[in-house]
Amino acid sequence: MRSDLRQVATAQILVLVTVLLAGCSSSPPAPPAGPTTADLGAVVDGFVDDSLSPGMRNRRAILVSVDGTTVVERYYDSSTSESAEVASVTKSVLSTLIGIAVSEGLLELDQELDELLPSYADEMTREVGAITVRQLLTMTAGLPPDGSAGPRASGSDWVAGILQRGTAQPPGQGFAYSSVGSHVLAAILVEASGRPLLAYAREKLFDPLGIDTTPAFQPVLAEAPGRVGERRFRVYEEAGFAWPRDPQGINVGWGTLKLTAADMVKLGNLYLLGGAWEGRQVVPSGWIEEATTAAVRTGVGGFGGPGYGYQWWVTSAGGHPAFAAIGYGGQIIEVVPDLRLVVVASTWIDDTTGFDARVWQTMVDLAIVPALDPDVA
Repeated sequence: MRSDLRQVATAQILVLVTVLLAGCSSSPPAPPAGPTTADLGAVVDGFVDDSLSPGMRNRRAILVSVDGTTVVERYYDSSTSESAEVASVTKSVLSTLIGIAVSEGLLELDQELDELLPSYADEMTREVGAITVRQLLTMTAGLPPDGSAGPRASGSDWVAGILQRGTAQPPGQGFAYSSVGSHVLAAILVEASGRPLLAYAREKLFDPLGIDTTPAFQPVLAEAPGRVGERRFRVYEEAGFAWPRDPQGINVGWGTLKLTAADMVKLGNLYLLGGAWEGRQVVPSGWIEEATTAAVRTGVGGFGGPGYGYQWWVTSAGGHPAFAAIGYGGQIIEVVPDLRLVVVASTWIDDTTGFDARVWQTMVDLAIVPALDPDVA
């Protein structure tokens, strides 16, 4: 009996001490709230307003998505429904389609050109014929790199002309950014699937993501400029969705695709979500990881990023791993997986400004990421 009373008394004392301590101490501080939509909008507006780049005047749209929700939308003399040329962001779209084709068994990464494009066998040297899909994806195929005038192709058969021109360095020797190699990838996909590139893209990628591709403006270009805008192609500029084709009817692999900024956000979120979209695995998760992992060092003075995957630049933002699809003149889809962040920017292309996507990468690195991550100095 005495033992029972002692236990009760001890329990009462413990309760009393707990109450007294709770009354004397303040509640633990609540974790700091994350930035609001207004905060992130102010960050973007402040960066744009403070920028000294003359190319900033060509900004068309900036969108910021966090955890799958677009929290900042800025349109400048543009609107949600207007599309624009995404330039070399097209390459990252093409890479995505290649990944789907690989998963379907239509082609393999280490298959060689002479096997994949048999109708062009007579146009290839032995060295060119041994180039692999993987080398084309990683810009290590040795094909001539882009010059100051951008990618060029002409004649009645662009693919034949590219293959006949041959290599500028041995395949596999190192990174050399070659847009014509991306067009060869487009030809490979058409051959492997037995379908027009846009038809395959619609079924496998655009329709699942809800990207509207009808009507599609697909003019045949007699000669490929670095950018369609150089041709003052007014009908193209006024079109909605567009993806021009070469004389053989192959949609241009290195650029010319037109998308809305919201479409670009969808592509970024598809990669953020490991290739899944609304309960469907649109792209294999393994491809997403492999495509955005550095397969080669770029050695190009920091443009895009220090690494390159499968037509994706591999970089960092505020100390966080990141990857990006980048196009001429300031087109970008940058993804920072740790922060569940996707940033998209689109511009009106103007060759006089020297403006490029590094400005937007700086915005992500020095403005947006610090707003989301207080540990970033």
